[in-house]
Amino acid sequence: MKTLVSYTTCLLFLLLPYSSSANMASPTLEGTLSSSPFTSKDVDILYERLKIVPDSDFTSASFFIEYHIETQKSGTQIPLLFYASEYKEDFEVWIDEQAVNLLPVPEQYKQLEGTPFSDFGLFFDEEDWQQVPISFLHTTETSEFHIYLNDLKYFELDLTSGKHTISIHYKADRWVNRNQWMKIYDFRYALSPARYWKSFGGLEVILDASKCSHAIQSNLGPPTTGDISSLASWTFDTLPADILRISFEPDMPAAARVLTDIALDNIGLLVGFLFMLFHLAAIYFFRKANPFKYFSWVMIVGSFLIPFLALCVYVFSFDFVRLIIGEHASNYHFSYVGMYFVLYPFILPVYFLMMWGADWGTATFFRRQQNKTAG
Repeated sequence: MKTLVSYTTCLLFLLLPYSSSANMASPTLEGTLSSSPFTSKDVDILYERLKIVPDSDFTSASFFIEYHIETQKSGTQIPLLFYASEYKEDFEVWIDEQAVNLLPVPEQYKQLEGTPFSDFGLFFDEEDWQQVPISFLHTTETSEFHIYLNDLKYFELDLTSGKHTISIHYKADRWVNRNQWMKIYDFRYALSPARYWKSFGGLEVILDASKCSHAIQSNLGPPTTGDISSLASWTFDTLPADILRISFEPDMPAAARVLTDIALDNIGLLVGFLFMLFHLAAIYFFRKANPFKYFSWVMIVGSFLIPFLALCVYVFSFDFVRLIIGEHASNYHFSYVGMYFVLYPFILPVYFLMMWGADWGTATFFRRQQNKTAG
């Protein structure tokens, strides 16, 4: 009975590292995020056409974007503000096939009032006019971040009133979500600024995945025409999402899926349980042969070794799964597991006391048995 109580108590303490957690850095490796442009009240975007061409291994993608606009007046003006973060290669812009240099926002425009940017007021946060955050570009469906005027680029061009075509090309880096066992990769494009356009004439999205060797998904629903695995297109007369995502989620190997379905916590506990049974059995047979010895080296050595081995099995089981998964394993998910070793000094004395109790009880039992036999 005492042995059973000792085992149960020790098992509870071995459970501690499995239920503890640590604060972690962001699981997302950010790639390129660009967006539909921000427009002044004198510019009407009639139509947006977006073509995305991922490369063969889904590490980068070329974005080709066309905006068909109509300006209400002629002369030097600022028809569009652009945002693109962390793009892989040059962000190039053409107006009616004429190359345009994007410029940083001048210092004198930072106050907005009395400048050409005052026509962009719908996009700015009225409560924080000095910093001018733009507060509707969502990185996920449930969170948002702010863009400041310093983050934007613009161009000045002498445009005639009427219709024009703006073309943009850049190469984007993928985003990597490491929150699960397997990495999930995607390319992102923020459509949400279009909610503030003077009008929304329509959106066409073309995905050319003919060079890509992976199974691709999107958050746009079934394509209007074509096949998402090769060439597909979507047409919309309303915004389909705040953030357009083209993603690739690798398949988990069957062996890794079995292990993760079982849960490595359970595997660690099972192995720890077996180690403990072995230790208790060793204590039993040692004391049966040596009931009158003052110290039990089996109890002492095992008390130091078993908690450490149980932690090793738990920690290195993650590495084993990572090896099975291969290149798409989320190293972020595994990188904090080694911290569980810091609990060893706390588990050790508790386990030692429990095993000492089991050893003392077993030794007492066999001493009485021998005394009875001798009597």
